[in-house]
Amino acid sequence: MHPTAIPDLFGRVPAALFGPLSGPLAPLYWALLARYYQYEFEREPFALVKPAALEIAEQLLRASAPWQERREELLSLAGEASPSEPELELADDGALARATARRLVSRLEATGWFHFEYRSTVGQVLSFHPWAARVLDTLVRVARDEQPIFQGYAHSIATLLKPDTFASRPGVSLREARRHTLELVRELKILNRNIYAFTQRLLDEVTTASGVLAEGIDHYRDAVMANYHRLKTVENLYRWRTDILLRLDAIERDSVSTESAAGWYADQLGLDPSAAARQVQEDLHLMRMQFETLPEITDDIDARNARFSGVALRKLMYLLRQDRRTEGQLQYLVEQLARDEAPELDFDVYKCELLCDGFLYTPPTRRPRATPQPLPPRRHALSEDVRKQLAERLRNPFARARLEEFIGALLGARQGAAMEEVPLENDGDYVRAIHLVAHGLDGRGTYRFRPAEDAARTPVRRGVYTVPAGHLERARKRG
Repeated sequence: MHPTAIPDLFGRVPAALFGPLSGPLAPLYWALLARYYQYEFEREPFALVKPAALEIAEQLLRASAPWQERREELLSLAGEASPSEPELELADDGALARATARRLVSRLEATGWFHFEYRSTVGQVLSFHPWAARVLDTLVRVARDEQPIFQGYAHSIATLLKPDTFASRPGVSLREARRHTLELVRELKILNRNIYAFTQRLLDEVTTASGVLAEGIDHYRDAVMANYHRLKTVENLYRWRTDILLRLDAIERDSVSTESAAGWYADQLGLDPSAAARQVQEDLHLMRMQFETLPEITDDIDARNARFSGVALRKLMYLLRQDRRTEGQLQYLVEQLARDEAPELDFDVYKCELLCDGFLYTPPTRRPRATPQPLPPRRHALSEDVRKQLAERLRNPFARARLEEFIGALLGARQGAAMEEVPLENDGDYVRAIHLVAHGLDGRGTYRFRPAEDAARTPVRRGVYTVPAGHLERARKRG
């Protein structure tokens, strides 16, 4: 297929598919489709039989606003009764709700969203058509305002293009990397438009300081900054970009991998060998161009993000400081004039003393700058006893030298001792015993720790403390 050809949507999808989502009952039809989607694809696997589907539709119908407020209009819009369906009296509320729910389900079935297939074990089961399941997946994510994980796209592309991964399945890796690349760039462009929409909404619709805070902190952070901030800091996109471009260069030079990928393209996409080889080169070129132009998109996003922050700050300051009374407006103008920050004015402003007697405005005064103060010298030096006490407190009791002093005192003239002889009465003793074992195993000190053969079964226990069983021995001097 030529890359510029327009795909034939309604050659794949029924033309009436979106009809239920475009009329007055669109929210009700959407609630029904979303509920069926959750039961089918987002819960533990089970079959949604037709009676259960009709019961769900009736429950949603009874809770809907049209059923509560515009029942007659709903009945006329829901569709005509089938020939086998008897006419219902308006007084029979339960039967009327069930019949209307059946009409709603029948319309969704007729327009191509799902069908009921018969299974011998359970009966008629609701089954979404393939196109409907994919369309619903997109609509559900849009309704939930799910934001993409940008670093996930970059990580997936880099992983797919790694030498070991790509060498095993070149065709699959290249096609999937291409898909993730297009999705990454698409979502970055959507993010760019999203920041612009937030900025315009802040300028045109938000009228209170609390609204600015809610829009600029809560909504904006969730929709924009949560993933993008991480992509600009911890998961920096430019680090991924360099690695990916280098891998694309290596793949283009690897004739074996590109030939293998072309073979997979020919089998998977139904192309002849020459067309498959061209498609491989086009995909590599497309990915390269996308990553080479990526800085332009991110720079534009940075500029719009900075503009949003500036707009939010200026509007918040304006809303917090504005006063619709004449006195407040005058005070604001005078304060700005005193700081030489006033905008251009179309009228004359005179000195304060000319306004009236006893004017209450006080011009701002400059506070004296603090001068550095030298620290006073210490009058008395520390005594030798104090120095010794401080030195003893600063010594690490678990340093290797301290532990070797302890082992020397413990062994005395002996060559070794069992771990049972090591004191184990408090937390300090326990920590020291752990260090003794650790240093005795690395072989770099003046002693060794020899674990007992059954140390795991018979450790040394002393109250709440437990250490491995074994022997502490002096290290033999190397001759």
